[in-house]
Amino acid sequence: MRNRIIGAAVIIALVGIIFLYEDNQRSFSTPLEAIYHQTENQEGVTVKEIFASSQVNNHADYFYITNSDNIVAVQLSKGLFGWRFDSLSTGSGLNIYHKISKPINGYIRGGDFVFGLATEQVDRIEVNNIQARLIPLDFYFEGKEINGKKLWYVHTKNDSGESIEIHAYDKSNKEL
Repeated sequence: MRNRIIGAAVIIALVGIIFLYEDNQRSFSTPLEAIYHQTENQEGVTVKEIFASSQVNNHADYFYITNSDNIVAVQLSKGLFGWRFDSLSTGSGLNIYHKISKPINGYIRGGDFVFGLATEQVDRIEVNNIQARLIPLDFYFEGKEINGKKLWYVHTKNDSGESIEIHAYDKSNKEL
């Protein structure tokens, strides 16, 4: 009986060591290091510029522009050994230089994370009654194609396949 307990303890210790080693290998001291490490092996995707982020406790959301000017959202978390990559949502249809004809130009959904582009007239966006954050792109990028475009993003309450209701409002709180 004692040999079984010792054997089980050794197996548990080995599994723990392997888990900690793997966690250490995929962790980085900063979120930017984690992003660059994750994207360096992706064919055809080059990080042109990382431009916006938010960090709350041990979670971070970052956005970057690819070499083809598309927006990509990256979610990271801070573990025992540093920052590690959680997920990536490519906005291949969200090119920052393409013209937007509607107040909201589609959206990308990855789990509970939703993001998209909006025109200059949009002052507020709600996704399933949760107010989205708006980031003016002309703060980061130059060019007449940008012309007041905004990136919006939000974490919804669930990540199931439920439909998403998006409402955009102007400065006078009129729905667009």
